[in-house]
Amino acid sequence: DNTEQTINKLLNTVYYTCVEKKGKLIIPAFSLGRTQEIIYALDQLETAGKLPKIPVYVDSPLSTNATQILINHPEAYNESIREYMKTDANPFGFNGLIYVRDVEISKSINNSAEPCIIISASGMMEAGRVVHHLKNNLGDKKNTVLIVGYCAPFTLGNRLMQGTEKVKIYGEEIEVKADIEIITEYSAHGDYEEMIEFLMQQHPSKVKEMYLVHGTYEVQQEFREKLLEKGFRNIRIPDEGSEYLID
Repeated sequence: DNTEQTINKLLNTVYYTCVEKKGKLIIPAFSLGRTQEIIYALDQLETAGKLPKIPVYVDSPLSTNATQILINHPEAYNESIREYMKTDANPFGFNGLIYVRDVEISKSINNSAEPCIIISASGMMEAGRVVHHLKNNLGDKKNTVLIVGYCAPFTLGNRLMQGTEKVKIYGEEIEVKADIEIITEYSAHGDYEEMIEFLMQQHPSKVKEMYLVHGTYEVQQEFREKLLEKGFRNIRIPDEGSEYLID
């Protein structure tokens, strides 16, 4: 979807959770890239007067540090952000946005019942402060977990995406009552068309062998067929632990 449609999906999720249900919106996000995308989208909504007057917490020291580096280097921004900065000098800061480093403040967010948005790492929900937020909030139907990126198989994030009704976090079994929403447009992984465009910079006839080592087996098989159609040959999908001698 285009950027405007994606931002509207985000806004609808914010309103449904924080205004209608009066709950917490938890957004697990990788510290570098994904977090800044979400902050920028919320910044645009706040500038447009569409974002509800609720606290937005970036609860991750690494995410906070990464965002500060980005703020320090506006020369690296693309043209659309530079154009936006003509009306908003800081695309990663707005009223109500709070960057959290302190552990005690992070704990206080969990104990608070106020509607809010919590952006926290890690994106696949296997480690980091977001795990504590999930443990404390998954059991409340007022809340929503918004998944905005790829979650590998067997991760907590993937189990929530698949609709599991119970999860175990820190040894405690928790019934999933919170809503689970997914916005795939924020995924930073290239799709098969982008990958093929990149690979076609090298003529297929010059590629002796190719190994597909990332992703699920079913998707690897589909991608292999797409590559064969483009003229690539000797495309292997290795099993775990297999070995190859490359000349």
